Parts: sequence; structure tokens; C-alpha cells
Amino acid sequence: MRFDSLRTIAATGLAIVMLAAGAAGAAAREEARVFFVSPADGSQHADDVVSIEFGAENYPISAIPEGFDQETGTPRDGVGHYHLGYNTGCLPVGKIIPQGEGWQHFGDGSSTTTLENAPAGTYELTVQIGDDQHRTQEGLCATISIEVTD
Repeated sequence: MRFDSLRTIAATGLAIVMLAAGAAGAAAREEARVFFVSPADGSQHADDVVSIEFGAENYPISAIPEGFDQETGTPRDGVGHYHLGYNTGCLPVGKIIPQGEGWQHFGDGSSTTTLENAPAGTYELTVQIGDDQHRTQEGLCATISIEVTD
């Protein structure tokens, strides 16, 4: 009888651990992220045109609403658009991504662009999601390095 009780307790404990692990796995799968579809990190490009595409998982990408006032408007929660930084690195969470200053904005909701006629050299490309006010979002930044050759 005592052996059966220990076996029941052990089986119950194992079931709880498995349920907790399954829940943690589901939560991890739903975590939002941003990434480069292309080019690949560390890639070399002999062409004078480099195609760039970004993607996001578990975070909706949308154009900034027409007529949205970035000074006084309230940004939509949990929706953003891409920003591409050239040799900038990720900005801290909650910062407004500047216009110019090495940043390209995709407030129209698009996810592709090209780097054209870049001089030979190494470039750090950063994709960062910002809200309707271009404010950075936690965990939604990725950086790669590419080389443009002659």
C-alpha cells in the first residue's frame, strides 16, 4: 500500500513538471521577435545592390494610420512598423527612433528595401520595430553584419 502511494505521488509530480514544461514551451513559441529574412548575417555582396527584407513573428506590422499625429496621438498597443539602421545598433527600449541619422523608416508597413551603390566595406544593419510614434519596443531589435566588396 505504501509503495502504491509513493508511485502515485511520483506520477503526479511528473505530470505537474510535464505540464509546466509544456506551458513554458508554448509561451516561448509565442514570444515576439524581429529578424532579417535577407541578407544573411556575415554575407558578402559583390553587387552594387543588396536586397534587404525583414520579418516579425507574433507581432503585427502595420502602416501608421493616415492622419495620425505623432506629437499628440496615442499609439496603437502591440502594433508597429520596421526601422532599418545603418551602423547604428539597437536603441534602448522606449526611445524614439530618429528621422535620418542613419535610420530608414517604414511607416507604410513595408518590409523590403535595397542598399544601392554602397562603397566597399563592412556594414552593420539593424532592424528595430517602433510603434506609431516610432518608439522602440522591448525585445524587437536584431542586428547583422554584411560586407560589400568591389
